[in-house]
Amino acid sequence: MEYQSLRKLYHMDASPDREQHAEKLAMMRLEADSTFRTGMVTPYGELFLAVPRELSLINERVLRFERRIASKMRALPTVALGAMTRDLVVNEVVSTNELEGVYSTRRQISELLEAGRRDGDPLGKKRFRELATLYLGLTDFDQARPSSPEDIRAIYNRVMSGEPLEEQDRPDGKLFRRGQVEIIGQGSKVIHEGLYPEKAIIDAIEKMLSITESADIPQTYSAIISHYIFEYTHPFYDGNGRTGRYLLALYLRSPLSMMTSLSLSRVIAENRAGYYRSFREAEHPLNRGELTFFVMNMLENVRIAQDELDRVLEEKRSKLDEVNDTLESFGRSNRLSDKELNIVYMLAQLDLFATFPEATQDAIASHIGLSKQQSRVYTKSLEEKKLIDRVSTRPLRFCLSSRSRSGLGF
Repeated sequence: MEYQSLRKLYHMDASPDREQHAEKLAMMRLEADSTFRTGMVTPYGELFLAVPRELSLINERVLRFERRIASKMRALPTVALGAMTRDLVVNEVVSTNELEGVYSTRRQISELLEAGRRDGDPLGKKRFRELATLYLGLTDFDQARPSSPEDIRAIYNRVMSGEPLEEQDRPDGKLFRRGQVEIIGQGSKVIHEGLYPEKAIIDAIEKMLSITESADIPQTYSAIISHYIFEYTHPFYDGNGRTGRYLLALYLRSPLSMMTSLSLSRVIAENRAGYYRSFREAEHPLNRGELTFFVMNMLENVRIAQDELDRVLEEKRSKLDEVNDTLESFGRSNRLSDKELNIVYMLAQLDLFATFPEATQDAIASHIGLSKQQSRVYTKSLEEKKLIDRVSTRPLRFCLSSRSRSGLGF
């Protein structure tokens, strides 16, 4: 029999004792040996995760598919892997901003990552840079995870760095917000009230952190449960969505591949109605704190991300194999030195795997192991042969020319 929510079963029960039936079933689920309890009590019950057959199966499919994704990642050359990773970061930042109604472009985020931190930059120039840098940091498997409410506040500060917040939207408590906050839905209806006062927020964040570090809950489950707790708590006046989705990606980075964890905001943005509906369903009083369907919905989003990644990796890898088959003959026919051919291959990988397939002179120099000045000899030669095009001069950037693209079978 298909696993049903407590709310649905309540409405299906036409007997005069349905209140007692619902209470008994909720207690059975909460106290089952297979249930993961959070210890966090809400007005509608203790938050818990029951583990029906459906949840076990989707979690197994996710973990099994990760081996496939990871294998394809490892097979990519360094430049291709770096380009695709950077694209995922850019798309993730744009998508998480979009979910909050904040406008940003892929070019804008890409240039911020390229420029890096500059302490003297005005406030507007810093906007989105720290958020993008945080997501880029997910490529480091050993990236430190938050261990205290203070760490969560520090992450929030980076997520919102450069954001033009009104005074009333800034955190005014010791770490989080001091005042009350309501989430307003359609028709000006209050659909959620964040925890209050700040002591309750801090307690909930500490509970969330203990769940993410628990060795007694599978990491896919604990990451998603913690995401619900963070958004339910709503510790800030503004920026909860972006901070919460970054934390979700950070926690999923342990059980899943870097590429999958860098793809969720995009999938959520494309399926936002279901994402927000799953929050409302989890908070419905008749579901009495059960998070099973919320976790299942989020794992479905993970599977969508995996399917898309697998398709893109397969398609791009196939095209790269075609380039590899023609590269040697292309080099001979154009009388290219090893350094020149290496530059062409670098730009070919960017052409296939990057939204903006350009490389700076500095990046080219680093790739071929020469100084910037020495590398200019080779880029100048390739320009003269019309095999690469100059895209900009400040900074100096190059891309593959149409002649090279044609010769390599693009």
